[in-house]
Amino acid sequence: MDRKQVLAVCGGSLVAVAAASYAFVGGKGEASRNAVPVSKQAAVVARTKAKAVLAPPAIAPPGLDAARPSDCLIEPSAVVRVNSGVEGVIQAIYVDRGDRVNAGQVVAQLRADVDRAGAAAAQARANNVHSERAAASRAAYLESVNQRSQKISEFLARDSVEEAQANARAAQEERLAAAQNRRVAELESVQTQRIMGEKTVRTPVSGIVTQRVMSPGEYRGADATHILTVARVHPLHVEVFAPIAQLGSVRVGDMLTVKPEMPVGGEYRATVKVVDRVFDAASGTFGLRLELPNADYALPAGLRCTTEFDKLPVAPSRARASR
Repeated sequence: MDRKQVLAVCGGSLVAVAAASYAFVGGKGEASRNAVPVSKQAAVVARTKAKAVLAPPAIAPPGLDAARPSDCLIEPSAVVRVNSGVEGVIQAIYVDRGDRVNAGQVVAQLRADVDRAGAAAAQARANNVHSERAAASRAAYLESVNQRSQKISEFLARDSVEEAQANARAAQEERLAAAQNRRVAELESVQTQRIMGEKTVRTPVSGIVTQRVMSPGEYRGADATHILTVARVHPLHVEVFAPIAQLGSVRVGDMLTVKPEMPVGGEYRATVKVVDRVFDAASGTFGLRLELPNADYALPAGLRCTTEFDKLPVAPSRARASR
């Protein structure tokens, strides 16, 4: 074989080897581009699971979530600003903030020296019967004179007869005026006694003194709002803000469980007294008022709390059918 033939055979072999190598490498590269590494697949799966775990569950709007506890607030059933019905200088205040008082208890006293003197004078005028008796005697005498003048009127001048009649009528009016004056004196005596009674300040409710506004020596004038404040804490009122979804599950007279916030805690049973018919659209709630007995004053007022309903809501159609 000559040199030309040898070169031709070698060149063909090299071309064949190059083509085979290109085909092998090109196919491997295409496969590598289409294949996804195993580690990358695991990372994608992990991220998907993490997103599924961290995704928040579907939450119903506040007004439609019938299962959530309802927020509430424990308040005094009444807050009374105790005051006097008359003006005057405060002589003494017998209670202070935090004291427990009973209905009808004297809590303050205004000075009443002048009123006592006026009451004594009015009582003396009311008891004075002498002026009334004198007017009655004069009226009786002049009436008898009038009657005698009528009998002998034919022997008397006409002026004398008319004078006797006028005197008799005037005496009768004087007697009525004396009786009326005594009646007025009796009423004045009652008035002064009641004014003195108003200067003795009593609390109209039982409860706890929460504020003392004035002190002895101060003048309680027309611009004074009150002397002290008393909060009635037996019973307590529980103001509940319930979701609208619970509207059909509670009626007046039902019993609910109230759970005060810590550190008080515990569970208490309260009676539904009011169910509001006007709702709060912004929060999706409606109001309830419960009455919670507190005879031993164990529960303080002003606590936050929660309450749970004892039964499921009634469907609107069933509620209308039952009514």
